Amino acid sequence: MDQPLPKYYKIYEELLNDIRKDKYQENQLFPSDNELVKIYNVSRGTIREAVKLLFQQGYLVRKQGTGTFVTYKKIEQDPDRLIGFTELMKQHNLKPSAKIINKEIMAPSANISHLLQLKYGQYVVRIVRLRFGDNQPLIIERSYFNYDLFKPIYDMDLEQNSIFELLYNHTNTRLGNALQRIEAVSAAREEHLWLEVELGTPLLLIKRLIKTTEGSIFQYSEDIYRSDRINFSTQTVPYNPDNGIQNLPLNLTEKDWE
Repeated sequence: MDQPLPKYYKIYEELLNDIRKDKYQENQLFPSDNELVKIYNVSRGTIREAVKLLFQQGYLVRKQGTGTFVTYKKIEQDPDRLIGFTELMKQHNLKPSAKIINKEIMAPSANISHLLQLKYGQYVVRIVRLRFGDNQPLIIERSYFNYDLFKPIYDMDLEQNSIFELLYNHTNTRLGNALQRIEAVSAAREEHLWLEVELGTPLLLIKRLIKTTEGSIFQYSEDIYRSDRINFSTQTVPYNPDNGIQNLPLNLTEKDWE
């Protein structure tokens, strides 16, 4: 015998149906928890559980100081194309900005040294940045750069400018192929605080290794994306048992991760 649906889930389904039928439209202010308590005549805890599901599935977004808004249209990113955050935001008519949480020159761990293919005694630049679109936190970037390549732009403004644009405008370094891996993770304490999401919220982890056109490794990063605001769309090649790895859109192999 089927168990009856919890009350919060029935409310979630009603609210989701209202959003899909445009009762609450894109970018419209969503009712507060107190307003929903009055509408449905239930406890605040029940409403919070219902609304939490809408947040987790990307139908709502909270803007600090202004309230909760409907936002079922996500930011689309193509994982097969290397693109900077600034360019991505401009494509979606959002104002990009950044906050430097940490920036330092340091001796790399054995693992980072191996990934960046550094020689003994070489240093890395470690940068942790919080990236915003229209003042909403979207991505935590935790990156390691080859210091020898990054040095010319180290003292430049990395909050108001794109690292890729600074690199191209002030150095001769040009970026080549990249390898990216996408994993599912849950929000821990830092993600909860910096991205303004609930603990345990589903997020996307993108591990990225970027080469220069000369074959050096420029960057290794582990970026955390808000999965309720950004998604990734890709196009596959037709199935062919003889294709092998040559048909992967990002032309790096597993050996680059070893």
